[in-house]
Amino acid sequence: MLDRKNILDKLNNIDDKMLIARVLDKAVSAEKSRTVAWTDFLDPYQIRLVERSMCSVKGIECRFDGGYNGAERKIAIFEPGHLSALSKQSKETPLCIINIELKRESNITHRDYLGSLMGLGIKREKIGDIIVEGGSCSVIVLKEIADYILYNLNKVGNTGVSVSKGKVDDLRVPEPKTKEIRCTVPSLRLDCIVSNGFGISRNQVAPLFKSGRVYVNWEPEEKLSAQVKEGDTISVKGKGRIVLEEIGNKTRKDRISIVIKRFV
Repeated sequence: MLDRKNILDKLNNIDDKMLIARVLDKAVSAEKSRTVAWTDFLDPYQIRLVERSMCSVKGIECRFDGGYNGAERKIAIFEPGHLSALSKQSKETPLCIINIELKRESNITHRDYLGSLMGLGIKREKIGDIIVEGGSCSVIVLKEIADYILYNLNKVGNTGVSVSKGKVDDLRVPEPKTKEIRCTVPSLRLDCIVSNGFGISRNQVAPLFKSGRVYVNWEPEEKLSAQVKEGDTISVKGKGRIVLEEIGNKTRKDRISIVIKRFV
């Protein structure tokens, strides 16, 4: 049996407690009914929370599926231990693809597609990654809302669209576009990396921390002086995401050479 109280007592943040409580409900459902159960989509920070919370739970397998390798948003799937990983039930996915084609050329962005979907009354947690390419996009969703989108989404912004369902196995994900930034910094403080990675002044960086918009490895970070390590992912709401790809040697002026990868 799940030790629900012990798991929740380890969390301090009330939002984290509420999330894990909902996740545990799904795990308990799988355990009691001896069938597969799954959550809504989780962001990378929430996925890390679930992984930490479920690592000590015995008898229930927890795995994550976002529709493709490298997916950012994923659902957690719970299977009782008696179900074989090769069973028919285990192989079935609760995900499907919604393909959206623009009927005319338009400067439609990821935000526009997401806004139109949520404008139908769909909650964000029902929607996975949105993969935009040219005049179309593929949206990973839970099967339970696929038909609703299919019959109700007829435009994105002011642009008409055609909508169809596809299989997860048929999804083709393009390589993300990135920009390499080579520079030197006085230290590996987070505010230095954010300033150089996003091309903004140190004075502009501080308000981003105060408003809670800075994340390191998808966990909120409020300290400007937090130290960053090679491989860390840093995201700023409204500005995008960077990765500290490489930490090099010090220069003659005692600055540190670094390589940052920015997703564009």
